[in-house]
Amino acid sequence: MSGRDASGKRPGERMKVFRAGQLGRNVERPPGRESGGRSRDEQHRTARRREERARPGALPRTESVPRERRLPVLPLLLLAVLAVLVVLAWPFGGQRVVLLGSDARADEASRSDTVVVAKGGGGMLAVPRDTLVTIPGVGEGKINAALATGGPELATETLSDLTGEPVGYYVVLDFGGVEEIVDALGGITINVEEPIDYGLEGTPVSIPAGEQTLSGEEALGYVRYRGTPTADIGRIERQQRFLQALASEATSPTKLPRLPGTALAVWRNVETNMNPVRAAFFAARVGVFGIGETEIYPGTPQYIDGISYWVPDREAGERVVQETIG
Repeated sequence: MSGRDASGKRPGERMKVFRAGQLGRNVERPPGRESGGRSRDEQHRTARRREERARPGALPRTESVPRERRLPVLPLLLLAVLAVLVVLAWPFGGQRVVLLGSDARADEASRSDTVVVAKGGGGMLAVPRDTLVTIPGVGEGKINAALATGGPELATETLSDLTGEPVGYYVVLDFGGVEEIVDALGGITINVEEPIDYGLEGTPVSIPAGEQTLSGEEALGYVRYRGTPTADIGRIERQQRFLQALASEATSPTKLPRLPGTALAVWRNVETNMNPVRAAFFAARVGVFGIGETEIYPGTPQYIDGISYWVPDREAGERVVQETIG
């Protein structure tokens, strides 16, 4: 007789146990357990559970669900979408994000009407849309042509070259959707520096000076207006005030009932390469971290071959970049 049991092992012999992440180790065979079977204690516990379930009025046993699985899905999705809106004024920890306000029209290529680079924990750098830059693979042209030529990826690469700083993310806001987003919020409050009175695509826009609550149509007219002596520079300043007011309204507790409609409006009008998880981190920082310096990339207006450009001052630009997004 070999002294082996039914499993082929001698009494007290060690057997191999394999688990994820290890090649295996020897363990002692538990007393009272047959190979491939259950111990007597386990059999008794199973019998007791069967008796409890058979008892009248006994409640069914339920497995404990990890807490993270209980989180409501819809509010998280809405938060992630709204975070894309919030990023317009409060970027996340050290990352640089380029905001492109697209002035796309039907049957036309998109051109960036607004170009802003923002850094989490830093500031915001506005680049005039007529800034003369070198567009990779294209040549010299206006910064707003980069979006039309190669989409937000090429615009982001062009801005990285201009600033000398890596820009990892982009958010493209269709200005045609500004009206929808603002109306979904129930309007936004902005201090209008001077009266605005002009026609926007055949629609008259009239906004008095002072603190005003703007409708979607009025807000669109506000961000596109160029009738001041400072023209494009003045418009950049208004757009920055608009973005900050937009983020302030979006995160106000009084706007909570409007969150679902606002989130859907943003979803329809914003394009970004940030995933929802990262966007949610952006939202979590709202109200905790503000924005620092907000500057315009320095330069001078010039006509070259009959075309108006903003010719950047590279030396002064390096200093401004370091103060804002460096």
